[in-house]
This record gives sequence, structure tokens and C-alpha cells, in this order.
Amino acid sequence: MKTLKKTYNYLFFLLVFTIPFEDDIRIIPNILIGVLAVILPFIEKNFKHFLYIKKSYLVAIGLMFFIGLTSFINGTISDDFYIIKKLLILIAVLILSVPIKKHTSILLFFIVSVFLGNIISIFNIVDYILKTENFEIASGQKINDLLFIERLYFGFNNSLNVAFSLVLWSKARKKLKIFLLISILLSVFMLLLVASRMAIITVFIILLIKIFYHINFKKSLITVALVLGTISAFFLLNDNLAKRFFYVDKKNDFVHKIREWEPRFVIWKCSYIHVKGTTYSLFFGDGFYKTQQNLNKCYIDSISKEKRLKFFLETRFNTHNQYLDLLMSKGLFGLSIFLFLIYWLYTRNKKDINKLNILLVLVLFSLVENFFHRQIGVYLFALILVVLTITDSEETILNE
Repeated sequence: MKTLKKTYNYLFFLLVFTIPFEDDIRIIPNILIGVLAVILPFIEKNFKHFLYIKKSYLVAIGLMFFIGLTSFINGTISDDFYIIKKLLILIAVLILSVPIKKHTSILLFFIVSVFLGNIISIFNIVDYILKTENFEIASGQKINDLLFIERLYFGFNNSLNVAFSLVLWSKARKKLKIFLLISILLSVFMLLLVASRMAIITVFIILLIKIFYHINFKKSLITVALVLGTISAFFLLNDNLAKRFFYVDKKNDFVHKIREWEPRFVIWKCSYIHVKGTTYSLFFGDGFYKTQQNLNKCYIDSISKEKRLKFFLETRFNTHNQYLDLLMSKGLFGLSIFLFLIYWLYTRNKKDINKLNILLVLVLFSLVENFFHRQIGVYLFALILVVLTITDSEETILNE
């Protein structure tokens, strides 16, 4: 039985390791979930009881149940199933995490995975530059082909990598601290290199919080000045970063370029129009499929340039905001459950600044992405729930 438990733990850690690469190796995490589900009843006979006492899990599963139930009642279950089937992964991961007693190994496996992904991305970028003699990687699709995952989720993964590394830092031995420092610096370097805007802002806030929380005010100001100086140097030396982050264009002003280049300017405007409309169901929403149809109609009415309209319709841009997505698709009730879950996680972890930084990553990325619409997004959401729910002892990491 002890061997089986150890095997189960390492299979779960392997599942965590595959998450950053989920887009390319989707079959592997699916197989691992199946194997873990078979083993679970043999090593944790009371997993239902342990699931019950993990209140954040119950709230999350309750949200998934509400989403499925409202789709069923509204007769949109078949239309919304493309989202609902992804959310089943969340329930599976939460249940399968019940036998895991320590989150430190989960964090470490994820950190190593992102570190490996960053190394792969560096090789791809260097190879591209050597072949093309061109360092201009500002366009979305070009950089997405070079990174181990598309830019937005590259930023999400690396932001979590920094936050996870800071959790381990305080309890890690010297050798592990060296690796964690290298991992953090590599993540920051890669985010600046590929100009992942939200991730840069998120990591900057996390580091500021960490600095001011643990260092006296005078030293904090000096450290912040050094960080700002380093970031400023990147903006001055990396034209790609400045172009993408500030929408630099000599021909047009900043506001004009946001309207032209940032899809969310149109998306959020259409979302507002929809929520203010008379046909919108305020308390239960309109379902995921109908919401997307309404957005598509608004794009047709709002976008005059044929090429841009074609891009929006072919891409089927969703709200790119998890709060808006739940408000429009599942109404005030759905959004309220999600916000209550975030509040519950906050109250559970409010005494641990490192855990709150992880929650902050979730809160900020919810502003720019619907992670419920992407399988890797659901995995990352589940991973954050697991890490913020499992409690480790304060013993030194890797003491065993």
C-alpha cells in the first residue's frame, strides 16, 4: 500500500509537470488522470470525507454544478458543452488531489517544468534570429510559434513560476534557493524579452509586495530603484518591448493605437452593450454559446474594416475577462459564486503573503483571459486551488 501511495503521488506530480505543455501533449495529462482515477479508491477510501472538509473545493465544484445546471435548465447544454467538458477536468483534478498532503512537491515540479519550457523557448528564439537575422518578434503569431506555449499563457505560467518560487524560497535549502533564483530571473528575463504585458505588470507587483514585506523601507526603495532601472533598460534596449507594451507608433497617438491594435477595446465595449441590453438575463446569464453569438453580432455592427472584422469573426473572440464571461454567460449568481471562491481563498491564506501573491496572479489574469474556455486555463485554475488549499508543515524543503 505504501508503494502504491508513493506511485500515486509521483503520478500526480507528473500530471502537474505536464500542465505548462498541455497544448502540445494533451493526451498525456488525460491518460494520467485516468490512471490516477483508477488508483484513487485503493489508497484513499475516505476521499469523499476529505473532499468535504476542503471548503474551497466544494465552492469550486458548486460553481461547476451551477454552470451545468443553468445550461440544462435553459436548454443550452448541448451548445455550452464545449465549455462544460473542459470544466469537468477541474472537478477531476480537485478530487484526485485529495490524497496529496504536501504542496511543496507540486510547486517544485511545476517550477522545473516552466524552467524547461523557458530553456526550449530560448533555443527556438536564438535559432530564429540566427536563421533570419531579424530580432523583430513583436507580431503575435510569430512569437507564439517560438515559445513553448502562446504568449498569454506563457505569461500566466511564468507569473505562477515566480509566485511559486517565492513560496518555496523561505523554506528551501541553499542549493534549491540558487535554482529558484535562477528560475525567477529567467522568467523575468523571458517576460521582458517577449513583452508579455499583463505578466510583466503582475510579476512587478508581486516582487514589490515581497520586497516591502520582508525588507526595511530604506532598503526596499533602493531595491525597487534597481528593479525599475533594469526594466527601463530593457525598454530602451528592446524596441520590440516598447512597441508592444506602449503601442509605440510615430504616426498615431497612444489612444488611437489602442483602438486599432487592442482587441479588448472592441470586445469589452460589445460586452457592455450586451449587458445593458433588454434581452440579457441578469441573474442567470445567456449561456456561453449565446453570449459568443451576441458578441459576434456586435463585432459586425461595430467594426468597419473588413479585414479586421474577418479576423474577429474567424478568431471568435470571447470576452477576454473571466469576470465578464461569467456575468454575461451565467449572470450575477455565477459571478457571485466565483467572487466568493476568491474571497474564501483570501481568508484562508491572508496570513501568508506568498500564498496571497499566488491568488493575485489568478485575480489579475482573470481581467484579461477566460481561462475556463481553455483546457490549460482550467488546469492552471485547478492547480492554484490545490496549492492554496493544501497546507504543508514548516520543515525545510527537501529535508527528506
